Amino acid sequence: MKIFMMLLLLVCGTSGYASISDSHEYANDGLLSIGEYGGNIKVKENSILTVNGGGASDINLFDNASLTVISTSEPFVDYQSGISWITPSDNSSVTISGGIVNYVYLGKNSTVLLNGGQVNFIRSIQKPDLGKTITIDCKNNWSWIGEKNNYTGIIGEWHNGEDFYISFLNDTIQNKYPDTWTHVEVVPEPASMILLGLGGLFLKKRRV
Repeated sequence: MKIFMMLLLLVCGTSGYASISDSHEYANDGLLSIGEYGGNIKVKENSILTVNGGGASDINLFDNASLTVISTSEPFVDYQSGISWITPSDNSSVTISGGIVNYVYLGKNSTVLLNGGQVNFIRSIQKPDLGKTITIDCKNNWSWIGEKNNYTGIIGEWHNGEDFYISFLNDTIQNKYPDTWTHVEVVPEPASMILLGLGGLFLKKRRV
């Protein structure tokens, strides 16, 4: 009985990270911190991985897994800094608020929230009925890059004052999926929306 209880505690104690694998064995505890650089990381089955000061060559997410990138090793000058690839799919989610990420590649039913950091490229291979799966939360002084309805990127400023420039990569060979920008939703600065609302109320009162 004692042996059974010990095994049960062991399983319960490790179940939260049981579905995270890393060829370098840094991310197996659910965290990539300063000095840790993972390789061929797979996050599955509702598991959560946090990157705060570390880096990785590639992070793949499946089965409702989630990834939060707070900061990474800098600068992105070789394979031992930043994150090269993030590939979410199967209802997984990614939040990036800091650090350096080279490439985000969205697969089926996955979502990405960006509100800080440096993201160089985003590509979506998702069906049009999924709607807006890429949310960019920034100040409202942003603008698309490229021609109307054929946007190749976005430029703007995060809420902390840092500039960003993100390029969109599309399925130009098979043309099987809609352009990446069609899945992008830009959330303007909350303060600007409040001022806009107050302005509307002021106009309404003057009309009355």
